[in-house]
Amino acid sequence: MRTTIAALVLFASIVELRSQLLAPFTAADGVRTATQTAQQAGISSPGVDAIYTTGDTSLLSQVGGSIGSSLSLNFSFDRGTNTVWLYSVRGKTSTDRDTSVMYAVIKLVAIYQAFPLFGIAGLDQLEQMRGDVALPATFMNSDVMVQKLAADSVFRAFRQAHPRSILLGASLASIRATPTSQPAPLWSVMIGEGTLMQPTPPTLNCFVDASDASGAARCFELPVTSVGSDASETWTLLPNPASDVVAVRVPFEELLHGATIEICSLRGERLADYTISTIGASNAITVPVSSLASGMYLLRYRSARTVRTLPLVIAR
Repeated sequence: MRTTIAALVLFASIVELRSQLLAPFTAADGVRTATQTAQQAGISSPGVDAIYTTGDTSLLSQVGGSIGSSLSLNFSFDRGTNTVWLYSVRGKTSTDRDTSVMYAVIKLVAIYQAFPLFGIAGLDQLEQMRGDVALPATFMNSDVMVQKLAADSVFRAFRQAHPRSILLGASLASIRATPTSQPAPLWSVMIGEGTLMQPTPPTLNCFVDASDASGAARCFELPVTSVGSDASETWTLLPNPASDVVAVRVPFEELLHGATIEICSLRGERLADYTISTIGASNAITVPVSSLASGMYLLRYRSARTVRTLPLVIAR
């Protein structure tokens, strides 16, 4: 605990005194520092299973007092860089127990440094975005991610219509295209004005395949009625109709570990089950639906305290 406190104090001092020296870097650039720091802390076989970043400084404002106001977050949609990336590192403790730690990685001129994070506002939601396996080292390139975004006409139109929009959140974790398929990495991106917890409508949600340099982004604008002052109470299913991936926005207070999403026929026959292991930017849960034939379905969110059913249309 003393080591953790010392690390946070050091982090605060470095950022406050040398914030002008922070250099931007891509998601892939900070992976090695995060895993090496975890190994030095006694975590064996460390592996990154999720990466997160944001342009919303308020998300980090409660760490170390004035760190949030000292950090200069400026995600580049041209280069895919930012001055702070968060890495979820999982591995084994010295007693062979599974563990995971979230690290913040920064770059001071040419030197990368990682710090364990505790007590961040919204960190309880970020923990739920973790994938079910470690991410492949072959593709964590946020610079390629923004290239795919730039090629999407919906993304370009949104950025042109909302030039003040920022990256509210971007996360990379692993999902399964079908219940039996191997997990593959997917970037989930949320763009808009305001803050991650209180976005100013409208916002844009994009999903970017991260298995290799090919493929395209899929972007969907959330309408004005879907976000705003009552966003924490809103259930949204977009796009609807859908073809390959659908985003389910769940109120933050309903996000529980062990929750599942079921897809059923109109007769109630259960066709697919998904344990929620990947929550991307904000509270948008990605659900693969490419295996479903065109038609009407029911999507059911089920947790220990909530059951919510939403109509789903698949059209191709």
